[in-house]
Parts: sequence; structure tokens; C-alpha cells
Amino acid sequence: MAMKLIRKKAPRGALKRWLSEEEDTAVRNVFGRKQVRSAQERALAEHVILEMRKSELWLQCSCVGGDTPALNSANLRSETQTLYLSGFGHSHDPSCPMFRVFKGDEGATRTGTRKSAGSKRLNYRDFLPVDESDVSAGGDRTRRKRRPRLARLLMTLIEDAGLNTFSPVSPLPNQTARTWLDALAVSAGAQEFIRGRRLSEIVRFQPTMGEASQERLMQELERANANWPAGKARVFYQIFMSDLVSREHVTFAWNGGERRFVPERGVSINGESQEGVRPPYWVILAFRRGAEGRLICSEGYAHALFRRNCPVPVDSGLERQTLEGIAEVARWLNDKAVDLTLVKPLFDIEVNVEGEKGFVLPDFIIQAKMPDGRERTVVIETMGYTDDEYCERKAEQHKGMRTLGSLQTDPPRWPQEVDKPFINYLYGVMMNLGAMLK
Repeated sequence: MAMKLIRKKAPRGALKRWLSEEEDTAVRNVFGRKQVRSAQERALAEHVILEMRKSELWLQCSCVGGDTPALNSANLRSETQTLYLSGFGHSHDPSCPMFRVFKGDEGATRTGTRKSAGSKRLNYRDFLPVDESDVSAGGDRTRRKRRPRLARLLMTLIEDAGLNTFSPVSPLPNQTARTWLDALAVSAGAQEFIRGRRLSEIVRFQPTMGEASQERLMQELERANANWPAGKARVFYQIFMSDLVSREHVTFAWNGGERRFVPERGVSINGESQEGVRPPYWVILAFRRGAEGRLICSEGYAHALFRRNCPVPVDSGLERQTLEGIAEVARWLNDKAVDLTLVKPLFDIEVNVEGEKGFVLPDFIIQAKMPDGRERTVVIETMGYTDDEYCERKAEQHKGMRTLGSLQTDPPRWPQEVDKPFINYLYGVMMNLGAMLK
């Protein structure tokens, strides 16, 4: 069970050096068994972990074989500024002195999954915000405050309209933006936000609606005899696609011009600390009465999409590359008589790992139906390999994702650096699913 130091940066996963026998023993005793037999042994172990931190290295143990080795990173405790070893990805073998029951943050289970779903579907019957007409403007009306309700409404509508699932995978869908917006409108028209009233009454897809039309719509919602959820604000929403998004405003452009919206509470942009650097976006805006009785755009949310003619939500530019690769592999498989369905999960999936319930949210799921009727599932995870701390946190969830199907990462065999491109590797994986694609 020898241990070695491997590189975090290019060439990622490459061998830096093997630990000497003395260093190996020291690390296992000090950081594994928590036994310090001498000051010299402690110094050796601390030298290894300091080298890991300074030279951006991971510690890899051979106690677990295959493409998913047991790894440790050198992390810094914020309260004491001391270094410690933290495991991620695959656990060490239980017989290894480095084995530990996973201890993540308070929201994680012992197997690395989430204790509760961080992304849950929205209940159309109970999502409207509380009526704040009697609350004075104050601290909770700060700009840029994230309102998950907006994101959940948009993602739930997208899932119900099937815009995150498509089959066949090659060619990818290629429809106009209006086609997709119409699909969302149909989804909204099929739901009620209160008995007898359709969601389409308050979820609109006409961002060019003028102020007079907006006012008439709001007055209709405000009618005294209108059936409305008790204690909930009168509000309506607009959904559209945009290439121009910032934290302060969103622009909807069309052939005849453009219109800028400046939400009072700003715009939340999924996964971005910068100003709309990953267009195009799905955008949802909320409209309500302001404190002075004027109709205002109160808040907004934006989520990057793959492309306008195939607007599946994506969480990063790297996910766009992964999706392109999946489509290319699907094209290569077109003559193999296999049916492929691609799903972009938008909400956490419940899993059971070692008898413990948890939640995971994979990037993509490929469902393959073989010619003989048998089905296989491949889970695809895009690893943000420009951010190693993010990758370490994400890898903690891989154990739960493997309960859903065969887990493959982009780049392949992460954290190892491999010469074979992701699409070639994935093609080999698909061709070897039980050797059933021959």
C-alpha cells in the first residue's frame, strides 16, 4: 500500500515522487493512526504535508485499485492555521491506516452525499412570495439578494416542458427560441397556482409587453374578487432568453429593438461572481407593486444555457464542452442500433449509500437502451479542473453518483492526466457496456 505524491496541475495526476519507507510510515502513524512515536517521525510527516501544500500535490495511496484511487489533499485549518490531510473521492480501504469515515461539512453525510436536497422542484401551488405591502422597505430588500424561488420556478417549468431531456442525442435539437418558449408556455398552461387559475396567467413569455399592458395585467390580478392565495403577493413573471445579462440589468433584444430591465433587487446569475460572461442565458424576472404603488421589476435570475436552438441549462462553459462531446459520441454510435437519451438533472436525486440516504446532482445522465432491450446508465461529471478545491469537494459525491450508473468524468479518469480526449474515451466506454453495441 505504498503512497506517492502526484501533481494537481499539468500534467495533472503525474508522479512527483514516491514517499520513502520512512516517510510512508511517518504519514500513516501521524495522520492515519494518530500515533507519534518520535519527534523525528512527526517532522517527517509534517515535511510531506508541507511539500504537498507548497508544490500543489495530492497524496495517493495504492490501497484501492482501478481508476479511482484514494486521495488526500493538504488543507489549512482557518482557526489554527495548521495543515491537515483531508480525504476526497474514493475512500481508503477499511484496512488502511488512512481510512476515515467521511467528515464533510454539516450538510454532508458520512459517505459524502448531501443530507438534504439543495435543489428541489417547486410546488406551483405554494411558491408565491409573501405579501409585503404592510412591510416598510428595509434590510431584506437589499440588492443582489439571491431568491432561490425564482430559480426553482424556472427550472421546474423547464423540466416539466422536457427541455432538459432529449432523444435522440444526435443530432441535437435544433429549433427556434420561440419554439422552446412556446413549450414552456404550454407547460405553464397545464398547471394551476391556485384552484381554478392557470399558472400561465402570471407566468408570461412576452418581455416586449409595454407598460400599459403590464398595468392592465396587474390590475386584473389585483381585482378584489379574484381568486388568490391568502397572504401572498400579487406578482407576475416574464421568461425569455438574453445575451446581455449583468448583476444590475438584463436586456431583451429583437429585430425591432431592445428593452432593458433593471430589477430593484438586482439579478442573480447562477454560478457566476462576474457580470454575465457565459451567454446566452435563460432569464426570469418578477414584477410587483413597489412601495409607492408603481409597478416595478423587483428581481431577476439568469441561468446559462447550451445554445438558443438547444436551450438545456448548463452550469459552466466546461459543461457546454462536455455536452458537445456527448453529442459527437452519439453521432458515432448512430449506426449501432442503440437508443440514447440524455438528461441534464436540474434537481437533486435521492440515493442510498451504505444504508444512508443522501442527495447528489450529476451533470449529465445518459440512458442507453441496447438492441436486445437491456438498459444501461452512464453518469457524466464535468470536473472544473481549473479549480482543484472545487474538484475535491465535487469528488466527495462521486460515491453516491456511482449508485446511479457507471460514472465517467470529463476529463476522463480524473484526477489522472490522460492523452485520450474525452470523446474518444466516452466512445470506448459506450462500446464496452457489456460488449453489447457490436
